[in-house]
Amino acid sequence: MYPTNLVVLSSQKLKECTNNFNLSNLIGLTQFGRLFRGNFQGQRVLVKILDDEKLKHISSKYNDEHFIIKEEMKFWTNPNLKGCPNLTTFIGYTCERDIKGIVYDINPLDTLDNVIKKDGMNWVQRIDVIHEVAKLLKFIHEQEKQNMVLNISASHILLDKDLKPKLFDLLLVSEVKMQKEQSTKSTSYIDPYFSLRAGGHEWDRSCEVYSFGILMLELITKRISNIGNKEQSLNMDSLIHIWAKKEFKPNCSLVHKHLQEDWLYCSEDGVAITLLALHCIEYFPTNRPSMRGVLQNLENLTVLQHLSDVRSTKREKKF
Repeated sequence: MYPTNLVVLSSQKLKECTNNFNLSNLIGLTQFGRLFRGNFQGQRVLVKILDDEKLKHISSKYNDEHFIIKEEMKFWTNPNLKGCPNLTTFIGYTCERDIKGIVYDINPLDTLDNVIKKDGMNWVQRIDVIHEVAKLLKFIHEQEKQNMVLNISASHILLDKDLKPKLFDLLLVSEVKMQKEQSTKSTSYIDPYFSLRAGGHEWDRSCEVYSFGILMLELITKRISNIGNKEQSLNMDSLIHIWAKKEFKPNCSLVHKHLQEDWLYCSEDGVAITLLALHCIEYFPTNRPSMRGVLQNLENLTVLQHLSDVRSTKREKKF
């Protein structure tokens, strides 16, 4: 049953909102569809249009063509998740035969993946994103009802106009088995212990800690793991976790040299966050920290202790 406090939109309304899905409003692709910037009642919003072809497997599995939208609505309207600033607000949905879409209350800048590729954030901004995502994952993991995100990757995190990360494209616990079946596809965020032991290891929170560790490495090293890019031949340096473990030396930092020149960077922070990222991507899940432990380590960084002062100043935004 659909929640009653959501706006039911027509497909025509979504077309108007996105200027008929104009490519100039296209932000990127997600697990199940396309992301557009939109304008809804004078408000800047994010519009996700679901791809019927991508939904076929799940729809047939659950015998419900509206399964994904229903699951998202159950998640976003969960009262236990209200008040978390890094979760989006669900405005409304369209569930017609030709178009299925969801409208979120975000004024989107771009996906984190695109911003990283454009080299558009300084050290403080990157640490801020890492910190905010860590707080969100800790919040979700510690809910009484078991919730996990599953889709933790730079392409599934959106930055708003203030460079604050927002999660918008969640796979929920009820879909864990579906994720397991699809885990053979190439992605650098999938826990290798999980993917190599299909049937013997269920997706759990330690898998998400691993994904978060990969995200941290991308942000501090300015390296993008290009697994899945058909135009690029696979080599060991494409695997960021292999590259990081090969490059790391005791008491060294993997922070990119240009970021080391930024304001509020200190060498102690560089070593500490490198060690934390490598701790998160330990091969054996039992060796990885919890998100509570991750957050405690992050908040010991000098840069985060000064970040409250940084937030009161005007940030440089160069894209």
